Amino acid sequence: MPPASLPDLAPLAGLLVILELAVGTVTVSAALDQAGRVGRGFAGTTAAICVLLMGADLLLISGASDIGALLHRIVDAGTVATFIHLAVAFTVLLAVDTLFAAVGTEVSRRVVAVATIAVGLACVVAAAAAIGPALGGTATALFAFLAAALLGGAALSGMLLGHWYLVTPSMSFRPLRLSIYAVFAAILANCAVIGVALARNGSRDRLISGDQAFLFWLLVIGSGILFTAGVNAFTLYFARIRANQPATAMLYVLIISVVMGLVPAHLLYLLTGVGI
Repeated sequence: MPPASLPDLAPLAGLLVILELAVGTVTVSAALDQAGRVGRGFAGTTAAICVLLMGADLLLISGASDIGALLHRIVDAGTVATFIHLAVAFTVLLAVDTLFAAVGTEVSRRVVAVATIAVGLACVVAAAAAIGPALGGTATALFAFLAAALLGGAALSGMLLGHWYLVTPSMSFRPLRLSIYAVFAAILANCAVIGVALARNGSRDRLISGDQAFLFWLLVIGSGILFTAGVNAFTLYFARIRANQPATAMLYVLIISVVMGLVPAHLLYLLTGVGI
């Protein structure tokens, strides 16, 4: 097969990023709800937004179901089918999670939330199992996808949480600070994944100094790591002085910079096999 190009890979990179955003956001939001007692309103609203994300993702999956053709590589049809089925199941469970956040008991809504997160994580594992073997290994894909889910989820749940203070202005700023700390942790996790991938893959020269160096240094490192860390530091400052509106504005910038780093990172991984 001829080598794939970035335009060929864009639909696949897009559906992976959207999946990671949905899985990461519902996971981090549930953790924030548990640790910071944000409440069922925030949990339900977040789940509803993730339903919309996964609806868009299923549309992309329906148009990009032939993953092997997009990658210009051979992939296992059975693992691709498992990934698609889990994506549908995750979307359905998100809708159920939204419902239980509104009408369920406290115990039942948390049980549904755990089940939703479990299926979402299984979907990420299935995506790695479907794509990873064609690009050098399932483990490499899984680490890259999980780190991306943590970063994207922490950023998006933080932005949604910033808006939630408009609904409940008396809420403690502890949950917001926790979400900011989660972003810092996710940045470190992504740095570790990038470092290991560059050290272990012979195609790293294409990223460091070759034909894809511009995308790697400007967007993956510049936007996805350095700029994101700087914006997150400003957000933490505003959260510490309880300035909700500037913090929320920073969180808007944060999610944009994160996505600007994740999309090219996935494109470059799909193109070169370097699991960044």
